[in-house]
Amino acid sequence: MQFRSQADHDVDLTQINGQAGIATGEVIIVKGQIVDTSCQPIAGAIVEIWQANHHGKYRHEYGDSGQSDPNFQGWAQAVTNANGEYQFKTILPGLYGHRARHIHYKVAKRGYHELVTQLYFDGEERNRTDEILNSFTHEEQVRLTGKLDKTTPTPTIEFTINLDKVQVGMLPAKVLADYTGEYVLQAKGTDYEQILNSFLGGPYDKVTMQVEQQDGLLYLTTTKAPKVELFWKAKDQFDAASFYDTVLTFGRNAAGKVVSATFRARDGHELHGTRV
Repeated sequence: MQFRSQADHDVDLTQINGQAGIATGEVIIVKGQIVDTSCQPIAGAIVEIWQANHHGKYRHEYGDSGQSDPNFQGWAQAVTNANGEYQFKTILPGLYGHRARHIHYKVAKRGYHELVTQLYFDGEERNRTDEILNSFTHEEQVRLTGKLDKTTPTPTIEFTINLDKVQVGMLPAKVLADYTGEYVLQAKGTDYEQILNSFLGGPYDKVTMQVEQQDGLLYLTTTKAPKVELFWKAKDQFDAASFYDTVLTFGRNAAGKVVSATFRARDGHELHGTRV
């Protein structure tokens, strides 16, 4: 994460400004369009991608092994044009662990719900066994998978993403105020302990979570992680897909005060916390 502040995060990940070298690996073009739920283009959306290099290593200091590539930029940002289009020049991401080949995306635009997702490559053997990809329905997997067109001068893959508009005033500030504050999540002995230690360079037997509201929306921030948006589902329940693909449920005491928070993943694993 120390590379978040790197000066060069332009749309060409294959070369770093001021360096003569070129990133190792097969050069590809990743492009697409950001549209709303009516398929109308969204101009001025920020599209951010990050991925493993040719050797399967990310450009950050936590959790992964493998060979670094000093000429690979690691992550990049683009702003969509008037037609909602974006484009990156990068390399085919390497394999690591048991994961299928993929590129991470984060897309944001004021007035729309932020989206964090991943792009997968059609025809990859590991697509059949990747636990994250296969946690989605078949229809969702089709939407998350693109075909690399090798008939173009540079192999190209396209990925169109839909953003949902924010429904202004759906939850007023006085309602969101119930949830804001600090929570301590107890990770010791849970499946999340290993995940947190691997990604955040632990050991972490507990994690502090800050919940805050801004402009009618609820956000959470955890140790060494960026702020992410929570999406309201029902009373005391929010979609926290950006936090290990979970649902966040707040608990109340007999007096009706929010005193706890529980993350529950699709596979049933849970992470509990209490309000400080």
